[in-house]
Amino acid sequence: MHLVRVTLDNAGPARKQLSQAVATDLIWAYAEERDAVEHVRVRIGTGEMTVVLFIRSADEKVAQDQAVEIVNRAIRAPALDGWRIR
Repeated sequence: MHLVRVTLDNAGPARKQLSQAVATDLIWAYAEERDAVEHVRVRIGTGEMTVVLFIRSADEKVAQDQAVEIVNRAIRAPALDGWRIR
């Protein structure tokens, strides 16, 4: 299992109030069974979001790529409009 951190920035003109719980739920909603996610933790700061995922994988690079793919799927949700991976 690997811990992978993905950092996002929000440079959108209208920064929406987004709770960590809602952001966490969105990450889970866009994670698929094949992604092998064990745990998700989200922290939101001013214009910055850090998503930490524990992913079951024998290879760290595969886990990193999988985490980025999950977050890329999730940021397509309207509630995450304006967030982009750093």
